[in-house]
Amino acid sequence: MQEVAAAAGVSLSTVDRILNRRAAVKRATVDQVLSAAQRLGYHGVRSIHDRLTENAPRATLGFVLNSRDRGLYAELGHMLADRTRASTLLRAQEAVRHMEGISSAHVVRAIEELAETCDAIAVVAVDTPEVNAAVDRLAARGIPVITMLSDLSTPRRTAFVGADGIKIGRGAGWMIDRLAPSTGTVGLLLGSSDYMAHRAYRDGFRAYLHERGSQLVVREIGETDESDFIAYGLTEHALEHEPDLVAILVAGGGLGGAATALRTAQRKDLVLIGTELSREAGMALSDNLLDVVLSHPGPDVVERTVALMERILTLGPQDLPRNHDVPVDIRTSETL
Repeated sequence: MQEVAAAAGVSLSTVDRILNRRAAVKRATVDQVLSAAQRLGYHGVRSIHDRLTENAPRATLGFVLNSRDRGLYAELGHMLADRTRASTLLRAQEAVRHMEGISSAHVVRAIEELAETCDAIAVVAVDTPEVNAAVDRLAARGIPVITMLSDLSTPRRTAFVGADGIKIGRGAGWMIDRLAPSTGTVGLLLGSSDYMAHRAYRDGFRAYLHERGSQLVVREIGETDESDFIAYGLTEHALEHEPDLVAILVAGGGLGGAATALRTAQRKDLVLIGTELSREAGMALSDNLLDVVLSHPGPDVVERTVALMERILTLGPQDLPRNHDVPVDIRTSETL
């Protein structure tokens, strides 16, 4: 306890008052002590946190994510749960739904189930009329919906948190323009054209190469439906039928499948660019199967999303910016 007091710059008696609720302590001081306790790994962190939230409103925060079989979404789910429980503005619990598929039906079902118990919901979802209508229904009930990673077209969604998809696509174009031969074919694997973000990746990528006067031919070789299995098959087919293939961009899910196909075919000569960072992507970078990943920074997205939910549920949605951009995260084997 003495170490916590010293690290927080307060007296030992102040820490004692917080832990044992002997007297009132200013919120800013409790915040200070909690931060110090977390840095030190102090066993009483939970007690300090409870003191900070004892008068906070209760809330359940809902999150709709793609399958936990995808490393990115398994990691994102854990981070969202941890950040929710760590909230000091709400006595919050999380409800995370990992969907078995990415279709409108999967999204609508998950959203409507969470709406029965959740005070606010954040989603990664395809941009379809059915999904937008479901979000509109929640808005009419006063349940805020935040989009993560990929936006929706309905004006009734509360806010978007993520990197600029056009910038990610243009960044991928910049990388391939410099890493790949000046002529040949670039295979473009799209996760799903129903995702607004994936369409932006594609459009930004094509626009950059066009503006540069690139001689590379971009060939869309299929949609992965966010599946490594499908991505593997599409990549394998491209390797067999595109003799001039010099690079592949996986714009969305399926990066692991594409990397596995290149490993199986022993084609480390091809440039491979992805847009999703996960543990598996990190391994592919380390093995030099994957050259660059340009992605939404998971920790930033998590922090911004939960902080928005805290603000909305404690202060209301008034004067809330509709777009909350995070920087594009760029990784290579040398920056892991």
